[in-house]
Amino acid sequence: MIPETLLDISIIVVVTMFTAVVGIVGYRVSKSVIGYMLANKSLGPWLLAFSIMATYFSAASFLGGGGATYVYNLGFGAWLTAWHVIGVVVLWIVVADKLYSYVSKYRILSIPELIEYLYGSTLARFTAAIVIVMLFNLYLAGVYRGGGLILTTIFRLDYKLALLLLTLPSTICILLGGMKAAALSNLFLGSLMLTAATLTCTYIMINVGGPINGLSKLAQLSILGMPGELWLRLDGAGPRLAMEKGAVPMLIMSITFSLGMAQIALPNLLIQFYAAKNDKAIARGRLIGPILVSLYALLMFSLGAFCHLILGKVLNEQRLAELMRNPDLVIPKTILLIAPTGIRGLILSAPLAASISTITVTVLTITNTFIRDVVQVMIRLNEYKLLKLARIFSAIFSLTPMILALSEDKLIIDIVSAAFGTIFACFVGPITIGLYWRKASREGVIGSMIVGTITGVLWYVYLYRVTMIHSTIPATILALGIFTILSLLMHRRSRYRDM
Repeated sequence: MIPETLLDISIIVVVTMFTAVVGIVGYRVSKSVIGYMLANKSLGPWLLAFSIMATYFSAASFLGGGGATYVYNLGFGAWLTAWHVIGVVVLWIVVADKLYSYVSKYRILSIPELIEYLYGSTLARFTAAIVIVMLFNLYLAGVYRGGGLILTTIFRLDYKLALLLLTLPSTICILLGGMKAAALSNLFLGSLMLTAATLTCTYIMINVGGPINGLSKLAQLSILGMPGELWLRLDGAGPRLAMEKGAVPMLIMSITFSLGMAQIALPNLLIQFYAAKNDKAIARGRLIGPILVSLYALLMFSLGAFCHLILGKVLNEQRLAELMRNPDLVIPKTILLIAPTGIRGLILSAPLAASISTITVTVLTITNTFIRDVVQVMIRLNEYKLLKLARIFSAIFSLTPMILALSEDKLIIDIVSAAFGTIFACFVGPITIGLYWRKASREGVIGSMIVGTITGVLWYVYLYRVTMIHSTIPATILALGIFTILSLLMHRRSRYRDM
């Protein structure tokens, strides 16, 4: 079941090495801090839309998102798709224009710097910087694990070695080419992801006789002693503890909300609007971006349930039970069974490509935040030293999540949704709402970020498995509550707020 043909392996190696090569191309525009961090503000609509899509959809979308309905019912896939469509529309229509107008007028270069301009508070800026660095390292640990699983599955590598090999091409791309290289590679990698999603959906649907026939077969199937019709009901299949508590629908809604809506407040997506060439790139990207995200979501997020019809024919109950505990491997194992040589190499290169694309932009976001909002606030350095320091910390921030991924044994979907949800809770008030609400205050912003972070992390660690309510929900409710109450009580209009 391991693709040992030279063709499959060659395809995956070429895709991986492509990212490093593009870093050399991007080096021409990365010889200044703005060039390195924001591609000299040169991204057109296609580069911008594809880069945001490829950054957002990491390996979690292919492995975790694609395999989730193997454990959960098809309602999970439907709601995950719906929230992604809603989220991407809000991102491009509500957030993008207003955000771009601020950063263009005030020459803002980072998300925490935007928060300082909106609320006139250096403390709010510093708090945002700390939150971004901390939470995105957690998020990237899940991304690294997804890419590492692919390399382990395909090449039978030791997991630690797989993580190291995943880190090398992305680090080279970041160190040499910066944001321009990341965007250029994301255009290719995003196209590859859509192609792989189309091929994966096509092969699985053909194998089960089409979606209608597949649903009929699934309803009649017995899955580890459970009736297959449970996979057709929102209150049906799910994690055993959630089923016992009757909490499957609530769990599905909280997880899918955290994943789908997070994009409207993720700093690694928002900062790419800073790199837009002009307002026309935003306007045209508004047509392209939602289509890309919606298409990918429609193709991928319900496939896991249908994989029962394929894997159940060839695997014994013990191995099927293992996949229920670790559905991240469902899509790769299914593809290895049904796709021909060459095609399977192309498909399995997609989640690896997705990991690399997400790593490159997210590491740049962390680096930009640290350099711009921590180092430069405390120390004045010339352009040469800043650029050198930026490349050094890019390497450090590339390695840190890899170390975290070594000790992480949670499902990819859990890691990413926990990080996504907490980031969403922290920034949806200060950025998404704050762009429009003039009564928002710095006290509300600082309080919401602190409360959102603490609630999101502690709830996920201690209460998520007990309550079956995802940490996003309480973190968002409490963060927005603090944001609103403190803003109304302590409102002071910043001189930067009037446009």
